[in-house]
Amino acid sequence: MSGKKFFLAAAVLFLTLTGFVLGNVVNAAAGSPGSQDDPLVTKSYIDSEVSKLQEQIDGLKTEVEKLKSKQGI
Repeated sequence: MSGKKFFLAAAVLFLTLTGFVLGNVVNAAAGSPGSQDDPLVTKSYIDSEVSKLQEQIDGLKTEVEKLKSKQGI
């Protein structure tokens, strides 16, 4: 019976260590968040948002020019 307990303990230890090592390998291969491989945001998202902001800025500039022309500035 002692041999079976030892074998079971050794198997549990082996599987635990194997899982730990494989988990670290997978985590290391995934890259860290914010890196070139795993960006926090994509360039296309930033370009889209900048485009929206630029449209708002242009609209506000037009509005300012209209108000200036009404006041004769």
